[in-house]
Amino acid sequence: MQLTGNLRATRLIFMAAIALFELLSIIIAYQLLASFECQQTEMWLACRALRSMTARGMAVMTILAIFFWLRPKAYTHLQSLVASTPGHPFWGVVHIVGVATIFTPLLTFGPTGMAASFGTALTLMAFGGLLAAFGAIFWVTPTRVWRDWLRQDGYLLLMAIFGAFLVPDLANLIQPVWNWASLSDLTFFLVYVVLVAFGVNVGVEPEIQVIGVDDFYVQVASQCSGVEGIALITIFMGIYAFLMRGDIRQQRYWLVLFPLAVFVSWLFNIARIALLILIGAHVSPEHALNGFHSYAGWLLFTALALGVVVIAHRARWLHVSPQTAQTTPQSWAEDDVIALIVPFIVMMLSGVVTAAFWPAPETAYPFRVAIMFATLLFFRRSILAMWVMPTMNRGWPLALGAGLLVAVLWLVTAPQADVVPAPANFSWIVFRVFGTVALVPLIEELLFRRYLLSRLNFGKTAGLICAVAVSSLLFGLMHDRFVAGTLSGIVFAGIYLRAGGLASAVVAHTSANAIIAAWAVISASWALI
Repeated sequence: MQLTGNLRATRLIFMAAIALFELLSIIIAYQLLASFECQQTEMWLACRALRSMTARGMAVMTILAIFFWLRPKAYTHLQSLVASTPGHPFWGVVHIVGVATIFTPLLTFGPTGMAASFGTALTLMAFGGLLAAFGAIFWVTPTRVWRDWLRQDGYLLLMAIFGAFLVPDLANLIQPVWNWASLSDLTFFLVYVVLVAFGVNVGVEPEIQVIGVDDFYVQVASQCSGVEGIALITIFMGIYAFLMRGDIRQQRYWLVLFPLAVFVSWLFNIARIALLILIGAHVSPEHALNGFHSYAGWLLFTALALGVVVIAHRARWLHVSPQTAQTTPQSWAEDDVIALIVPFIVMMLSGVVTAAFWPAPETAYPFRVAIMFATLLFFRRSILAMWVMPTMNRGWPLALGAGLLVAVLWLVTAPQADVVPAPANFSWIVFRVFGTVALVPLIEELLFRRYLLSRLNFGKTAGLICAVAVSSLLFGLMHDRFVAGTLSGIVFAGIYLRAGGLASAVVAHTSANAIIAAWAVISASWALI
């Protein structure tokens, strides 16, 4: 079964979704699993530059989203070019090899051995990053197509991407502004005021700008001053102003909205520092420094910068032509391809958010369930249009039998650590079971079978085998047991192709997860789900 229509044009969306998924996977792998600090290596500057790639990647992807949101005609034109002239499959292989190379240091040296072999790890990750980037770009469409398309807009997108990539460096350039003594002292004082408002005993050493609660103290130094937020807002607002230069009232934009945005960003940073101290004092010092500090700043500042751009686009008083402020592309809820991809992206992003704001991310699963459910509800019309229930005489028995097979495989191959009882309250169990049984199967089948498998299947036997293999391997990478996950993906792919499409695959996946969840509840082996 294949998707029809202008699917070749969705290669661009597919690569963007895969790139975001890979970025999130790299963040989770190297920020959460790799337990070392840059000070432990002999290449401190190189390590810091490598760590900044996460922020740079997020900034670049955000700029791409803004650009195509404001330039729907440019996006449509690029889609048509990609559909007529797709890149060679060789570059897809190069991209996969590059991504695998990025993860090689973690698999080779282990989470605790990265610092001792950082030079080799850095080389592998940098080389893998280049392969992954060039492979992705040229797999979408050849060089000449990119060149002709970019030339029509004066290479504006390249300049925007370059600016986004330099956001951390821009933050360093404007450090002297933040180091202005009066502003720094005021920030320190307001953090103190916020903490006092929470009714806690605050300890301070103003001469060195150290502040804390109980036994947890931090220094409000330049690297945690919030200049990244100001840099993000400056870059995003600058690109928006340039793209909309014919319609924006520039004086109002820069003399009114920009100072307000910078002021709000500064207030955000005060709240972030205060919350960091409270988390470190009352929840977990490790999470405050390695979880919240690593993720929350960029997440909050990126969200704020995007919010400012949205406000600017909708504010009539900023536009010469009021109609421009209301111009929006077609609703995402009506786009079938986006409905297949976005729920999975939201599921992955929710994991990063919980890692930033919860010391024990698993306890935040109710939040993830709410976000996933809301996303599926948003795309309900597109999803229901794809939904064809399996027939009783063939589809149901095959789907349920496949689910039982996968469940047995998953339970039999579970390592000993997965069957150790873990504490869990009733509400957590309810949300976890609901998410595992009702939401995750649908989200994963939308991407891996309905989109990936159908997208890669070009009809011939070799194409079908390749589609099943690639989609199942990627499905395996999503799970902590690669072999069992890959085999499960093959089973679900077989059901999708044999028994009637999306609904049959979801029934199989749901029944497998339901059996596993039932066993987890009976045996109190919560790690299984």
